[in-house]
Amino acid sequence: MSLTKRSIELLLDLVEIKISYMDISDREDARDLQLLERCRAELKAIDRGETATVIAIAAPVRRPARPRTTTPTHAPALTARPPLAR
Repeated sequence: MSLTKRSIELLLDLVEIKISYMDISDREDARDLQLLERCRAELKAIDRGETATVIAIAAPVRRPARPRTTTPTHAPALTARPPLAR
């Protein structure tokens, strides 16, 4: 599927407007900003007539969980409490 030069310019304008209005408040917003910047670079490459380099987007890397600590032997067992008498 090919896009017209006008369509590419319009998409590029929309991406740049979105980038300018973004307020980065968390990691998800930062990832969205990276995606938009890649999109802008690809659109500019297509607009110049170059072959856009498509970079695979890696899944976010999760840190390994902290090791679970064992329950101390002096800790009371977790059992259901009897109902309170009224």
